[in-house]
Amino acid sequence: MNDGSNNLFYFSRKEFQVLAEVMHEFRNITNATALAELPKAIGRFVPHEYSGCGLFSIRKCEILVGHSNYKKEFCDLYTTQGFATDPAIQLLQTTAYVHTSSEDIPVPVPREILSLKLDFGIRSCFSAGVRGANGLCTYFSFSNFAPSALPKLRAAMTILSPHLHLAYLRTVGTELVTCPPAQAETSCLPTRPLTPREEEIMRWVSEGKTNWEISIILGVSNNTVRTHLRNISEKLGGAENRWSAAAQWQWSTAGLIPPTTETRKSKSVFRSSPDTTST
Repeated sequence: MNDGSNNLFYFSRKEFQVLAEVMHEFRNITNATALAELPKAIGRFVPHEYSGCGLFSIRKCEILVGHSNYKKEFCDLYTTQGFATDPAIQLLQTTAYVHTSSEDIPVPVPREILSLKLDFGIRSCFSAGVRGANGLCTYFSFSNFAPSALPKLRAAMTILSPHLHLAYLRTVGTELVTCPPAQAETSCLPTRPLTPREEEIMRWVSEGKTNWEISIILGVSNNTVRTHLRNISEKLGGAENRWSAAAQWQWSTAGLIPPTTETRKSKSVFRSSPDTTST
């Protein structure tokens, strides 16, 4: 999967502080009526005209919209026909990756979908998906942002999508879905507690520090930091990358993810994920 290394956006320390504030805000969202706040928060980094979020069932191959300010006719047509062409959705269906986006593997837009977007004034689009348990995924889309802002939007979603996913599932519970409750979708709490050093490393990761910066702070080698992160990933049920691990750690330590007796198995932990903070 393309990790964006050819088109990275690096957040400044000040911008990452705002990102951290947004992560905290997401953990305070407790009801489905606040779903609009999830994509709206992205507007603090990349202004856009339209946004939406919802649930995607891999098993049923259907989307259930939780919030959208797209025009109703466009939303109805896209959720019944257009979503199947979205690369983020296609990757959720065909790969084992937990986090996907429409920029991971860009594909040509079918003529009928392109016409649909043009008819409703949709000029630019970006979407991201996060895989949950039992094939229940979350889906976030943004439209009509400046094309030059795409790298920044993609970087913000790389960091925030794990938090968006957990916040969405926590808010909807059984209000919007007939699937198992949200609690069944978040089997992320460690079955083994992190060591004090691992907790310290996760605090630095959550503050946007790179592996190199953490190694300097702790006075250890870069390889030692990587080893700690691999161990942390295993304890967190196979977190796919540093941002997923940070989200799971923050939510579990805040008591927002219930205990579980099983952890997810992952063949590849900490899949390549670009650092998106300045060094």
